[in-house]
Amino acid sequence: MSVEILDGSTVRSFVEDEGAFNSSVDGRFAALDADHDGLLTYAEMAGELMSLRVLEKHFGVDEAAIDPNELAGLYRGLFERIGYACC
Repeated sequence: MSVEILDGSTVRSFVEDEGAFNSSVDGRFAALDADHDGLLTYAEMAGELMSLRVLEKHFGVDEAAIDPNELAGLYRGLFERIGYACC
């Protein structure tokens, strides 16, 4: 596994490079949009969202110890919170 360290100036440069940023976002979106309908559903986003392991990384909570239904509900709530209709 490789590790990349980014500082603020690297991130700002990337975001300010509109072509590179848009290409990256478009590529990531296309990879997530499994049915190629131009929309991301919860089903298409769920794996990606859960891979972020927000609870573990930011709150020190072992997600494996949480009831899977409760964890799924949490992630559905996050998905809805960012403005998407869910499930």
